[in-house]
Amino acid sequence: MPAAVAKLRPLSAPLALTALVAGSAVLRALDARAIAVPWIVDELVYGLLGQALYRSGELEVLGGPTPFYSLLYPALVGLPLGLDDLERGYALLRPLQALVVSLTAVPVYLWGRTLMARRWALVAAALTLLLPGLAYAGLIMSEVLYLPVGVLAAWTLSRALVRPTLAAQALVVLTLGAAVATRLQALVLVPVLLSAICLKALLDRSLQTPRRLVPLLAGLAALTLAWAGWQLRGGGPWSKLLGGYQSVGEADYAAGAAARYVLYHAGHTVLFTGIVPACALALLVVAAVRRVDPSEPARAFLAVALATVAWLVVEVGVFASRYVGRLAERDLLSLAPLLFLALALWLDRGAPRPRLVTGIVALGAAALVLSVPLERLVDEYAAPDAFTLIPLHRLAVERPGLDLELVVRGAAAAVLALFALLPRRLTLVLPALLALGLGVASVQAGDEIVARAAKNQAQLVGPERRWIDRRIEAGAAYLYDGEAYWPAVWEQVFWNRRLERVYTLRGSSVPGPLPQETVSPRPDGRLASASPPYVVASTAFSFRGERLAETVQEGINQRGLVLWRVDQPLRVWTWTTGLAANGDVSAAARLTVYGCEPGVLRLTLLPKAATQVELVRNGSHLRTLFFEPGAPPWSGELEAQPRNGVCSFDVVPNSLLGTTVFEFVPR
Repeated sequence: MPAAVAKLRPLSAPLALTALVAGSAVLRALDARAIAVPWIVDELVYGLLGQALYRSGELEVLGGPTPFYSLLYPALVGLPLGLDDLERGYALLRPLQALVVSLTAVPVYLWGRTLMARRWALVAAALTLLLPGLAYAGLIMSEVLYLPVGVLAAWTLSRALVRPTLAAQALVVLTLGAAVATRLQALVLVPVLLSAICLKALLDRSLQTPRRLVPLLAGLAALTLAWAGWQLRGGGPWSKLLGGYQSVGEADYAAGAAARYVLYHAGHTVLFTGIVPACALALLVVAAVRRVDPSEPARAFLAVALATVAWLVVEVGVFASRYVGRLAERDLLSLAPLLFLALALWLDRGAPRPRLVTGIVALGAAALVLSVPLERLVDEYAAPDAFTLIPLHRLAVERPGLDLELVVRGAAAAVLALFALLPRRLTLVLPALLALGLGVASVQAGDEIVARAAKNQAQLVGPERRWIDRRIEAGAAYLYDGEAYWPAVWEQVFWNRRLERVYTLRGSSVPGPLPQETVSPRPDGRLASASPPYVVASTAFSFRGERLAETVQEGINQRGLVLWRVDQPLRVWTWTTGLAANGDVSAAARLTVYGCEPGVLRLTLLPKAATQVELVRNGSHLRTLFFEPGAPPWSGELEAQPRNGVCSFDVVPNSLLGTTVFEFVPR
């Protein structure tokens, strides 16, 4: 019987790993099923790149020149999104991504098996699958693919540091190239690799390994030169090596702000991974320096883990100091599996806690956590970049007077006390508590994503996602007028393939790599001499042509979007500004008529708080209306007087004014 059990043991761990991956994939897919539309603008960029890759063979948006962001991730998402039925493809993408991101547990387990007993390798894999960041499986974000690829690249480097065969070194070059092709942030793995080699040599007290890694360094140099040659083939500055992030390499960074954000992200790395894993890594590094643990695979792991944590925190902190202004947890996600492996390795070694070293490590972890100004960084805008902060934000909303920093400090103090004082026979409590915390945060992150996506659909898309494609058979253009909710343009372009061009009125632009043409209406309303036969624009516009359909947008400055079949050339007829979706005017409302013919502006005004309203025509004062409190609605007409083919009417209240009729009627 014991022999039979011994034979079964090697099989039980792979079966358990398979169950973990399958269970995670199913749960993440079910959680993502309710996500209505993309939530983050980056999703729309990647989604459009993926569709274009399979439809035209190019990584481009609307056929225009698009900087490089990723190759492998658009190749992944383009498989389902490239289907003729986009909505079905979007539905199929979620389970596919749930499986891909859950596969991160495989390299975590396999790496762990070279360092520790199977059960502890499974613990590290399970903790990885509980990360709130795996909720990105429901979003079109490169984290989904980068997480398993990044961990795989780190593992292959660790293997090459132990057994630097030519095959192992070639695999490092291959996986590092795959990581960069997935996400350009992975360029940080170059200094990580060099630093890990140096750290391993220091821990080994030998230069033998670096000498044997010359082929790896040569392969890395060749890969770098190939990348540089491709990116700089048309000339240009070295910052072009960063592709879509070229501006990041050209920006000036304030040293003080960069240092602060590096410190914040170091503290948040400790925090979002549960504090104890970072402490375990520190204790293991100290033990390796003191040669308490002679295991070469462990020294290689520690060299890679320490180098990766240090360089990634610096990279993300400096970037966030200028471009994010918040905690960019999603850019640090690949650190969590390494820290969970460190925790499992420490537990496998019997959770050694030398008194003096443990005290110093605990104080250092506490100082890092205390350095994060949570009261300032935890808000509704933090959620897309840091899913672990979602429970804290919800707590702050539900308990307005609660001191978040006090709560987190108290929790951190309790965790550190357990880490330092818990009897060795009870240390299994530590990963159990960590698993519970990660699980709760994951559930809340999933709920928040579903709620935010539903809000996005109501505000930016409308009840019918493909409302344009279902009504026309030819190309359409989108006219953007500077409306504050500019992601609506990206959403409409993503969902409706008939939208093939974007016009922006002079003085406005849509952020991101979206090809767009700046236009300005002429006196006769002409915007473009050659345009698609259909145009989509805010309800603030009317065009020379036929109104075909409308979608309702809720909670933004405009009532919705209208699809027009336009006469050629494309000409705008009326343009209304300053009028809220419900008809309210807070400062001034203007209606401009292009190619103006005889007619009148019809008005019905509701003096909600206004006591005085100025009526202006073509820039000249026409009339002043006075209202007593509780006055009834006022209705009237203003005669048009074309000036150079244009008429304009302004309604300027001294306080909040309502309207139910605000329209131009030709004679």
